[in-house]
Amino acid sequence: MAQQLKKNQKRSRSQNKDDLKFVFDIESGAVNPVETPEEVQETRELYQDYKSARDVWGQKFQESIEFRAGAQWTDEEKDILEERGQAPIVVNRIHPIVETAKSLLTYNSPQFRSTGREDSDRRTAKVFSDLFQYIWQISAGDEELKRAIDDYYVGGMGVLQAYQDPDADLGKGEVYIKSINPLDVYIDPNAKDVFARDAAHILVTTYMTDEQAEQVYPEYMDIINQSNVHPDESDDYPETNLAPTEGQTFNLTGTETVHNKRQFIERYTRERHHFYNCFEPFSQKEHLYDKDEYDAYTNVYYMKVKTIKGEEVILSDEDSVQEMWNVIEEYGFMFHYRLPEPQMDQMGQPVPQDPIRVPGPEDEMGIPGSTTVLIPITVGELIGLGEIISNEIEETRVRQIVIVGDKLLYQRVMPIEDYPIVPLMNIHLRNPFPESDVRLYRPLQEYINKIRSLIIAHASTSTNVKLLIPRGSADITQIEQEWSKAGTSVIEFDAELGAPIVAGPVPLPNELYKNEADAKYDLEYGFGIFELMQGSHKSAPSTYRGTLVVDEFGQRRIKSRRDDIEGMLNQLAKITIPLMQQLYTEEKVIRLVQPNGTEKEERFNYFSEMPNGDVKRYHDIGAGKYDVVVVSGSTLPTNRMALLNNYMEMYQAGLIDQVEVLKKSELVDIEGVLERSGQMAQLMQQNEML
Repeated sequence: MAQQLKKNQKRSRSQNKDDLKFVFDIESGAVNPVETPEEVQETRELYQDYKSARDVWGQKFQESIEFRAGAQWTDEEKDILEERGQAPIVVNRIHPIVETAKSLLTYNSPQFRSTGREDSDRRTAKVFSDLFQYIWQISAGDEELKRAIDDYYVGGMGVLQAYQDPDADLGKGEVYIKSINPLDVYIDPNAKDVFARDAAHILVTTYMTDEQAEQVYPEYMDIINQSNVHPDESDDYPETNLAPTEGQTFNLTGTETVHNKRQFIERYTRERHHFYNCFEPFSQKEHLYDKDEYDAYTNVYYMKVKTIKGEEVILSDEDSVQEMWNVIEEYGFMFHYRLPEPQMDQMGQPVPQDPIRVPGPEDEMGIPGSTTVLIPITVGELIGLGEIISNEIEETRVRQIVIVGDKLLYQRVMPIEDYPIVPLMNIHLRNPFPESDVRLYRPLQEYINKIRSLIIAHASTSTNVKLLIPRGSADITQIEQEWSKAGTSVIEFDAELGAPIVAGPVPLPNELYKNEADAKYDLEYGFGIFELMQGSHKSAPSTYRGTLVVDEFGQRRIKSRRDDIEGMLNQLAKITIPLMQQLYTEEKVIRLVQPNGTEKEERFNYFSEMPNGDVKRYHDIGAGKYDVVVVSGSTLPTNRMALLNNYMEMYQAGLIDQVEVLKKSELVDIEGVLERSGQMAQLMQQNEML
């Protein structure tokens, strides 16, 4: 089944190869032609409805993006300032604050821990933490998370998505994580959950040229070429009245003249599907099957082992069941145990021997009470006898529908119950239109710009003194030329007609400069990022430990933001596990590079021969249920010197070993240090022996 799913999947953010021309009906199992225009029509209607409900928020989002990038004056304000001879100066305090917040929240890569929900899953659970760490590395997760946090601070919402690429890793497939432009995501306006788990639909739009589409959907180009060409995507990326003072480029829509550009819409819908929940009390295993899987499951043979004493054991493990079938072939359905003829060693002592199986019930030579009966029995019969509990239930699954223009590409049912689109909302107002810090503190930034513009205008006026003289007392041209020069100049005038009057600007009050400093502090206070956290020494205590304490207390201001990010990562991990279980069905070896430079290798879905000659599959990640959570606070910064000092103190107290201390150091060749240290210890031990 996993192989078929891999054939039926294709990247983009979702995936399917063979389902393009045929739609698989999950309920009936039938393959139907793709001629279902109602799917396309419904998707486009939802797109228009969600788009109209999001217009205002999308406009504000784009304004916040441009405002943070330095476009902080409107076109009208810029023209007025230039007419007055004033420069539309921008003192951008928001950008460094946002960058500092991002660096604090992503200082370290997130660390993950996994656990199994059942006892049988615990041995494999540790694989998932390494596997998710591996996915994070191959997806450049740090950069994708940083992009999402940037959108979170500036626009109010960042978005991460988990998807499968079955063509990666030489056709074995990989699961990836990526960030999405929030303006490409359309969430049901009625959703109130912070992760939009209660949304009826989530739409993701993408505009691609035919050349780009051929790289993503090479086998679907015949349908793509028949779809209509989208003329312009400017409606999805609104234009603002902010003036790009430094020539920033924010929007290139409407400039495409060479390539055909088409609109792709991915629609995710939560649906209810019938499944069978089966619990085996004797093995403590729980299974969830669809109709076809349940039919195959009920036809599987287990082995019931009964003894003459009334003991009964049901074997469900495939290897154990196969071993019992081999016993049946050799000894029949009933056998007993008998002690073999005693044998003596060279010293005349009896050699202990294992009992041997003998067909049929026990006789006078058999071990009393050793008669054993093997009863092959199907799972369906065990369900009928009540040995296995089976309930028909309804489970939520996410259906993915992909259209291009007016054509349907494919649809599939994903093995997840929550959307693979995980939003990171800032100021959540119980709707999918959150507020951002930039939008909240934009008036303060505009206030700083206006004060600085006034100060510069006053300085410009002060360098151009106005001279009032009686009419006809001097040559105006000569006066303008002389007063425009720097330094001392001599101008003749007729004193009988009156003395010239020099008119200078009124000095600015000191309170004005204080207002600008207060506004900057208010910005930092609002974002929770102070000068000390940005490396400023002005407000730093005079002691080393005092500075560390103040820096640590300052980070408490962003704890709420850290909780938002960790909650989003936990939700993302919850979604990624079923995607990994569906895709990773073959033997796979992953290698992780640790922060200290050491390499860790993990192997799963592999077969190995046991000492008795049986072949067993180890770390089968396709079975079982697991939880992966991010380690709280693992992304926040730590002071390296303070951390190393703490580890040194614990090492001196004998609480930790040398290896843990070296991990926290900045030594490059840790392995070499440990090897030489071991050699020195051996030499010292040899000297003591001599």
